[in-house]
Amino acid sequence: MKKHLYLLSIYTLLTACATQTSIQEQTFIQKIEPFHEQKVLQAEKINVNEVFAIDGIEVKKNNIFATDSRNNNQMLYQYSLPEFQCIYTGGSRGGAENEFQLPPSFCKSTSEKVYIFGYNPFVIKSFTLDGNNRLTLEKEFILPTSTPTANFMNIVNDSLLIYSTFPDKLNIKKINLISRQPTGEIIIGQEEHKEIFFDENKGYLAANDSLIIYAYTYKKQIDIYGINDMKLRKRLIGNEIRPHIIIGDIKETIFHQREIVARKNYFYIRCPREKEGCFIEVYDYSGRSIAKYELDILLYAFSIDEEHRTIYGYNNDIFEEGFLKYTY
Repeated sequence: MKKHLYLLSIYTLLTACATQTSIQEQTFIQKIEPFHEQKVLQAEKINVNEVFAIDGIEVKKNNIFATDSRNNNQMLYQYSLPEFQCIYTGGSRGGAENEFQLPPSFCKSTSEKVYIFGYNPFVIKSFTLDGNNRLTLEKEFILPTSTPTANFMNIVNDSLLIYSTFPDKLNIKKINLISRQPTGEIIIGQEEHKEIFFDENKGYLAANDSLIIYAYTYKKQIDIYGINDMKLRKRLIGNEIRPHIIIGDIKETIFHQREIVARKNYFYIRCPREKEGCFIEVYDYSGRSIAKYELDILLYAFSIDEEHRTIYGYNNDIFEEGFLKYTY
């Protein structure tokens, strides 16, 4: 009898643990809700005098910044908004202190500072905008020499670097920029084949002050992690959860999410359309679906001005004379 009671107790305990685990899994897996707001938006084409091929854009304090890695003499541009007056061009390729050894890129941040990488492989420069709307160097962050290739770089609280190790691996790493020490890592599982570009877990990364957002490229899945402990907080899943990937064939492979931008209130994901254009999906940081905007032109790069409810983007194949602007 005692033996039976003992076995019953063990069974009850195991069942309770399994039930608790199942409940915990259910709490962080959430179906993507229908979007409360849906609009079709038409681009306003903004002509500028400068000739460029934009790699990336960033909106800060009524300014839009752009990079062009193919122009060796003018790799960085600044325009005031909303009039699109060019107030700065510069940034040369070279080995001098203020020249770009690498193609320049913006480290994303929800703050009003401008973080630029590319002066050399181990330096991120932090700029503020002065009273005359000019970039002023505030500080330089020196990365550890052991830092691997970094992509999708995000600066959090002016002290942390969150980045992807792609194309070496898919993992997400965190570095304390003050101590120059790694302080966390999220392991993203990889398939056995070596074609990492076509790995079903490949994705895009963004962060705000407390959360990391990882949007998968080939399936409708969004993972939300905490900044401090790098643990999964919530997983959003849609109907297209099974990837359709043909290794080596971009045309036959189905893409679901291509770029992500984090702002103070929401995060924004660029999603392909079957035909021309693209979608911008908007979520809040609890995972609720807020809005879905159908754009008439595919954006190669985009940024968001939340205050003025504006999407800025660029597509040099359709409009190479300037920027594309959508007001929502």
